Amino acid sequence: MDYSRITHLLLDLDGTLLHFDLDIFISRYLELIKSYFPEYQNKGLISSWILEGTSRMLNNEGEVTNRKVFLDYFCGQSGLSREVVWQRFISFYENDFNRLERIINQNPKAVKFLEAAQSAGFSLIIATQPVFPEIAIRKRLKWAGLRHIEFKMITDISRMKACKPHAIYFSQILEFLNVDPDRCLMVGDDPVNDMASSKVGIANYFIGVTPEESGNFETLAAYLQLSY
Repeated sequence: MDYSRITHLLLDLDGTLLHFDLDIFISRYLELIKSYFPEYQNKGLISSWILEGTSRMLNNEGEVTNRKVFLDYFCGQSGLSREVVWQRFISFYENDFNRLERIINQNPKAVKFLEAAQSAGFSLIIATQPVFPEIAIRKRLKWAGLRHIEFKMITDISRMKACKPHAIYFSQILEFLNVDPDRCLMVGDDPVNDMASSKVGIANYFIGVTPEESGNFETLAAYLQLSY
């Protein structure tokens, strides 16, 4: 691969730039969000609506935004208006969502890599699963020690119309950036979701260890000729 053509780095977030136990995160998240819907005595309903709404976003095929897919389902089940539901979620992200910071572990090697890439002039894109609003993603980036890094694009719930590994997810990023796929590199730890970038011609680099291959930020920095 000709790494010299790369100008844009698409970076997965969870498991790549930061680490945490997903099961603990989801459990704690669902427990905290329940208080924002006090009219429902059966708190299990809130969790089921969120999980099903998220599942529908993951299967979104590009006609409408993920935000619309989620709100259409959640509001249809709860009977609450889209404005009320959205504002309650935003209020949660502004407040009690902060209590999840203790679950997040920083990845110093990722921080060092992004600092070097930014200094070298690469355009950096957070290519995470777009099931959260931007405020929540930026908070997690802060917890990951990446507040000082400038990102050209963040794939959030309001902007995106699909999720990984759907090809349209990556096509939408290319359209937004107005860049050719051979100028981009997808970096992530998921062999299914992240490596699916090849569907639209975006090369990828796997961070982690599998029986087939391994990769790390040090090696990638060398390929990109970064001062790591």
